[in-house]
Amino acid sequence: METRTQEFATRSALVRQRIEAHQHWIEEKLGVGLSEAVVIDGLPNLSQVGVEKVLGVSNPRQVGKRASNRLAPLVANAEIPSQFPPILTISDDRSLHEFDWHYSPDDERASNWTGFEWQECPLALRLHFYDCTVVILNVPHYAGPASTSEDSARILITRRDSVPALLRLFEDLFRRDRMPHLHTIGGRPRRVSHTDWSNLTLDESVRVLLQNDFESFWQRQEWFKRHPTLPFRRGYLLHGPPGNGKTTAVRAMMSSRGMNAFTLRFFDPRTDDSDLDTLFERAYGDRPAIVLLEDIDRAFPLTGESRTQISLQHLLNSLHGVASGEGLVIVATANEPAALDHAILRRPGRFDRVVNFPNPDRNLRLEYLGKMNPDMAHEQLQKPADASSGFSFAQLREAYVVAGQFAFERGEEIRGEDLMAGIRALREGMIGSSRHQTSAGFRTPDK
Repeated sequence: METRTQEFATRSALVRQRIEAHQHWIEEKLGVGLSEAVVIDGLPNLSQVGVEKVLGVSNPRQVGKRASNRLAPLVANAEIPSQFPPILTISDDRSLHEFDWHYSPDDERASNWTGFEWQECPLALRLHFYDCTVVILNVPHYAGPASTSEDSARILITRRDSVPALLRLFEDLFRRDRMPHLHTIGGRPRRVSHTDWSNLTLDESVRVLLQNDFESFWQRQEWFKRHPTLPFRRGYLLHGPPGNGKTTAVRAMMSSRGMNAFTLRFFDPRTDDSDLDTLFERAYGDRPAIVLLEDIDRAFPLTGESRTQISLQHLLNSLHGVASGEGLVIVATANEPAALDHAILRRPGRFDRVVNFPNPDRNLRLEYLGKMNPDMAHEQLQKPADASSGFSFAQLREAYVVAGQFAFERGEEIRGEDLMAGIRALREGMIGSSRHQTSAGFRTPDK
């Protein structure tokens, strides 16, 4: 009977049993009896700092341990009970490939270990900046009779009078990482390089419809709170020929607010409606966040010949359901919005702003070339700006790269004639490749 009681004990009962097993040591470290302490459950594995502080082992390759990494510098001293060695496990980078369709258990990366993970052993931490002591304890347990795997209650114990300091500590440990990441369902998250709005060369209409509107939206968060019937969400459809800054604009949106973005591979044959559900669920759980739907005109064309396993109706249902998703920003991109199924655009408010990213006119080309060549005289950029009519920003950059190759061969800086040569080479190469390719980059000459 005692065995069955232990086997089916509740999570809280097991936590209390483990605390009682170390009661004398915990009270000694906290300087008060348990009656004057508080227990906090539901934390990440903060005891991971014990690997470094107690064992003196550094785990530079540990992934997903942001809170532990932030806690480590705050620890003045770390102790464990005598005669109670810590239990460690070896972790490898299989977890990095949890959502990677291309990962195979036979992949050589599976053997690349990332270090030790602290599993079980009470750990007392004296925090010098917050002037308090906390005890961290992991309690492994089974969720119930139907559970087939072991879970772990991760708890922290401290004095009641240390709670104000603890709240400040949690704010530091669990604050949002200001380095945004792009999370792809079925793939690994990637850190997005910081992009400031000033890095973008934008037409004034784009700046008003996108940058100004996006920044104004966040500044008016309190206004939305006073009008609870209006959802605090925003939707943008960015369209235009490839290479004109749609992706860069999304990076600027992420960087300006330190927001993560969540996307999926529409055209992967293994991506289906359940992945779309996962996309919105993960974004909702990480609010404020961006849901990025790329190339939706190719995924859901007006012809109805869908190129994705995700159904149009499921997308529409998801977009409708997210209308009440506070703190979500939906960003969709398209090359040809006229080719997009009208059902996506039909519902008012689905996209609050439809922003065109056309090939740059002469003034924008001149500005962009000036940013890439800040030391070049303005007069030297006039002819390249004229000669590059119909180029996208990406093609201007490619012409600049070709110009750099010419300058490198001479061992000199880039000159205006190098830019002209690069523009001619790129235009001739594009025209010579196929008429289909020219339509993507050269179909909008200046009037």
